[in-house]
Amino acid sequence: MRKSAGTPPARMRDYQLVADARATPDLHLLAQLFIGMARQRATEDRRQRDSTDPGLAGGREVESDTQEANS
Repeated sequence: MRKSAGTPPARMRDYQLVADARATPDLHLLAQLFIGMARQRATEDRRQRDSTDPGLAGGREVESDTQEANS
C-alpha cells in the first residue's frame, strides 16, 4: 500500500519553504531562469537523440533510385 499523499518522505520532513511576496516581480530574472531551463533540456534531448538514434539511414548516405526533376 502507498502512504497518503499528505505525508512527505522522511528525508523531506525537516525542510521548510518560505516565500516573500515582492511589490514588483523580477521578470528579467524569471525569463533568464526559463531560458536556461529550456536550453538545458534541449541540450539533454539532443545528446540523448544523438547517442541512441543513428537516423533512418543508420549513419550511411542514402541515394535515391529516382531522378530529381530539376537535375
